[in-house]
Amino acid sequence: MWPGWSSSRTRWWLLWATLASLVLPWLAGQLAKSFHQPGLDDQAERNQMLIDFLVIGGSLSALAMVLLCAIGCWITAVMHGPRRDGDSFPCGQGQPVHDD
Repeated sequence: MWPGWSSSRTRWWLLWATLASLVLPWLAGQLAKSFHQPGLDDQAERNQMLIDFLVIGGSLSALAMVLLCAIGCWITAVMHGPRRDGDSFPCGQGQPVHDD
Protein backbone atom coordinates (compact mmCIF):
# COMPACT_ATOMS: atom_id res chain seq x y z
CA MET A 1 0.00 0.00 0.00
CA TRP A 2 1.88 3.07 1.26
CA PRO A 3 5.48 2.45 2.27
CA GLY A 4 5.94 2.92 5.97
CA TRP A 5 2.24 3.54 6.74
CA SER A 6 2.31 1.01 9.51
CA SER A 7 4.51 -1.60 11.11
CA SER A 8 4.71 -5.12 9.78
CA ARG A 9 3.18 -6.37 13.03
CA THR A 10 0.06 -4.34 12.34
CA ARG A 11 -0.17 -5.69 8.81
CA TRP A 12 0.04 -9.26 10.10
CA TRP A 13 -2.66 -8.59 12.71
CA LEU A 14 -4.90 -7.10 10.03
CA LEU A 15 -4.28 -10.10 7.77
CA TRP A 16 -5.13 -12.56 10.53
CA ALA A 17 -8.22 -10.56 11.50
CA THR A 18 -9.37 -10.57 7.87
CA LEU A 19 -8.91 -14.32 7.57
CA ALA A 20 -10.68 -14.90 10.89
CA SER A 21 -13.58 -12.68 9.88
CA LEU A 22 -14.10 -14.83 6.80
CA VAL A 23 -13.40 -18.31 8.20
CA LEU A 24 -14.93 -18.26 11.70
CA PRO A 25 -18.49 -17.25 10.69
CA TRP A 26 -18.42 -19.83 7.91
CA LEU A 27 -17.33 -22.58 10.32
CA ALA A 28 -19.99 -21.57 12.83
CA GLY A 29 -22.59 -21.58 10.05
CA GLN A 30 -21.57 -25.05 8.89
CA LEU A 31 -21.85 -26.32 12.46
CA ALA A 32 -25.28 -24.71 12.88
CA LYS A 33 -26.47 -26.14 9.53
CA SER A 34 -25.56 -29.64 10.64
CA PHE A 35 -28.42 -29.45 13.19
CA HIS A 36 -30.97 -28.52 10.50
CA GLN A 37 -31.16 -31.59 8.25
CA PRO A 38 -34.20 -32.70 6.26
CA GLY A 39 -36.12 -35.19 8.37
CA LEU A 40 -34.91 -33.65 11.64
CA ASP A 41 -36.33 -30.20 11.01
CA ASP A 42 -39.64 -29.38 9.34
CA GLN A 43 -38.25 -26.28 7.62
CA ALA A 44 -34.66 -27.37 7.06
CA GLU A 45 -34.09 -25.48 3.79
CA ARG A 46 -35.52 -22.26 5.20
CA ASN A 47 -33.40 -22.48 8.34
CA GLN A 48 -30.25 -23.27 6.35
CA MET A 49 -30.90 -20.23 4.15
CA LEU A 50 -31.40 -18.10 7.27
CA ILE A 51 -28.07 -19.38 8.62
CA ASP A 52 -26.41 -18.49 5.29
CA PHE A 53 -27.75 -14.94 5.58
CA LEU A 54 -26.46 -14.68 9.14
CA VAL A 55 -23.02 -15.94 8.05
CA ILE A 56 -22.86 -13.39 5.22
CA GLY A 57 -23.96 -10.59 7.56
CA GLY A 58 -21.49 -11.61 10.24
CA SER A 59 -18.64 -11.79 7.74
CA LEU A 60 -19.46 -8.38 6.30
CA SER A 61 -19.69 -6.86 9.79
CA ALA A 62 -16.35 -8.35 10.78
CA LEU A 63 -14.72 -7.16 7.54
CA ALA A 64 -16.11 -3.67 8.14
CA MET A 65 -14.54 -3.67 11.62
CA VAL A 66 -11.19 -4.79 10.20
CA LEU A 67 -11.41 -2.04 7.56
CA LEU A 68 -12.16 0.58 10.23
CA CYS A 69 -9.22 -0.67 12.29
CA ALA A 70 -6.95 -0.42 9.23
CA ILE A 71 -8.14 3.12 8.57
CA GLY A 72 -7.47 4.01 12.21
CA CYS A 73 -3.95 2.57 11.99
CA TRP A 74 -3.30 4.55 8.82
CA ILE A 75 -4.60 7.78 10.38
CA THR A 76 -2.42 7.24 13.45
CA ALA A 77 0.64 6.62 11.28
CA VAL A 78 -0.06 9.76 9.24
CA MET A 79 -0.57 11.86 12.37
CA HIS A 80 2.71 10.66 13.86
CA GLY A 81 4.58 11.62 10.72
CA PRO A 82 8.12 10.65 9.86
CA ARG A 83 10.63 10.11 12.62
CA ARG A 84 12.94 13.03 13.15
CA ASP A 85 15.80 12.98 15.63
CA GLY A 86 16.65 16.31 17.16
CA ASP A 87 20.02 17.60 18.25
CA SER A 88 21.38 16.49 21.58
CA PHE A 89 20.95 18.78 24.55
CA PRO A 90 23.72 21.41 24.64
CA CYS A 91 25.13 20.58 28.10
CA GLY A 92 24.88 16.85 27.62
CA GLN A 93 23.53 16.08 31.13
CA GLY A 94 20.17 17.78 30.81
CA GLN A 95 21.29 20.95 32.60
CA PRO A 96 20.00 24.16 31.07
CA VAL A 97 22.48 26.70 29.70
CA HIS A 98 22.86 29.68 32.08
CA ASP A 99 22.24 33.12 30.63
CA ASP A 100 24.57 35.11 32.93
